[in-house]
Amino acid sequence: MKQLSLILLLMISREVGAQTVVRTVQDAIQRARQHNPDLTIARQNRTTQDQQRETSRAALRPSVRAFSNFDYNYALPTQLIPAEFLGGQPGEFRTLQFGVPFNLTAGVEASMPLLNRPNRLDIGLATQNLRIIDDQNLVLQDDISTQVARTYHATLLTRSAIDIARRNVANADTIATIARQRLEKGQIEPLEYNRLQSIRLTAEDVLRQNELSYRRNQNQLKVLLGLTLQDSLVLEQDLMISTNQTGFSSTSPTAERPQVTVRRSQLELFRQQLNRENALRWPTLSVYARYSAQAQRKEFSFFDLSQKWYPIGVAGLQLNVPIYSGGLRTANLNRARLRIEQAQAELAYEQIRADLDNQDILNTYQQARNSLNFNRQNYELNEQNTQIALIKYRAGIFAYDQYLNVFNESLNAQNRYLTTLSNVFINQTILQIRNGN
Repeated sequence: MKQLSLILLLMISREVGAQTVVRTVQDAIQRARQHNPDLTIARQNRTTQDQQRETSRAALRPSVRAFSNFDYNYALPTQLIPAEFLGGQPGEFRTLQFGVPFNLTAGVEASMPLLNRPNRLDIGLATQNLRIIDDQNLVLQDDISTQVARTYHATLLTRSAIDIARRNVANADTIATIARQRLEKGQIEPLEYNRLQSIRLTAEDVLRQNELSYRRNQNQLKVLLGLTLQDSLVLEQDLMISTNQTGFSSTSPTAERPQVTVRRSQLELFRQQLNRENALRWPTLSVYARYSAQAQRKEFSFFDLSQKWYPIGVAGLQLNVPIYSGGLRTANLNRARLRIEQAQAELAYEQIRADLDNQDILNTYQQARNSLNFNRQNYELNEQNTQIALIKYRAGIFAYDQYLNVFNESLNAQNRYLTTLSNVFINQTILQIRNGN
C-alpha cells in the first residue's frame, strides 16, 4: 500500500511540475539571466562564433596536405617527325606517340606564411566580432531584464486587482441580496434592483478578466524565467504590502547603455577593417615544400611493387606583390571609410536616444512616486466610503444612486492606485538595472 501511494505521489508531482519560488523582482531577473531561452541560445552562439578566431589563427600556421592524381590517357598525342632523323628517306615522316596510358602521382605538400599582414589583422577582426557578440548579448540581457521587471509587476498588479475585485463582488452580492429582499417586500422598483444586479454582474466580469490577465502574465513570466507552463511559479512579494519599499534614490543612470556599447564596438570594427584593406597593399611571402612520386604504366599494374616509381621534390619561396586590382582595392577602401562615417553617426544618435530614454524613465518614476501617496490616500478613503455607503444603504439612509456614485468612485480610485503603484515599481526596477544594481 505504501509503495502504491509513493508511485501515485511521484506521478502527481511529475504532472504538476516543479515549483519555483521567487521572492523579489531581483530574484526573477537573476533567474532570467541564467535560464532564459533566448539568453541561453545567445551564449551557445557565442561559443560557436569563438571558433572563427581559431580559423583566423590557423591561416598563420603551417599547413600540410597529401595529394594524389590518377590520369588515364585514352588517346596519346601523336607527333610527326622527319623520317631522315630515324634513318629514313628525306621528305618522309614518321609518327611517334609520347607517354603511356596510365599515370599515378602521390605526394605530400607543406606550406607556411612568413609575411601576411591581412591574415594577422583577421585575428583582431575575429576578436572584435566576438566583442560585438558579447555586447549584443548584453543588449538582449537588458531587454530581457526589462521585460521581466514589467511582467513581474504586471503579475503582482493583476493578483492584487483580483483581491480587490473579489471584495467588490462580495459588496455587490450584499447589495444585490438587500435589493432582492426589498423588491420582494415592494420597497423598491424593479429598475433599481436591475441596476444593482447589473453592478454585481459587472463586478463579476471584472474579476474574471483580472483572473485571465493574471494567468497570461504568469505564463509569460514563466517563459521569461525559462520555466515550462506546467511548472508552478510562486511570487512571494505582495504589491499592496510593498509600498514601503519605494524609497529608491532616483538618479539618472550613469552606466553606458549596452546599445551604445554595441555601436561603439561596431565603429572600432569598421576601423580595423579599414586597416585590413590598407594592409592588402603589402606583399605576402610564404615558404613551401613538395615531395611526390610518379608511376607510369602501359597497363594498370600500380600494385606491382617491383616496378619503378620516379621521385619529384621541390622547395621554395612564393612572393606575391599586389600591383593592380582593377579598382577593387580602391572601392573597398572607400566603402570602409563610408562605413566609419556611418557608424560614427549611428553612435551619436544612439547616445541621444539612450539619454532620452533614461530621462523619460526617470521622469516617469519621479512622477509616479509623487502621485503614489495621493492615490494611496484616495484609495483608502474610497474603501472607507464604500463600506459606509453599504451600511447606509442597508439602513435605508442611502438611495441606490448615491451608492452607485460611491461605488464608481471607488473603482476609479482602485485603478489609479494600482496603476501608479505598478509604475513606481517597474520604473524603479529599470533604473536599478541601468545603474548596475
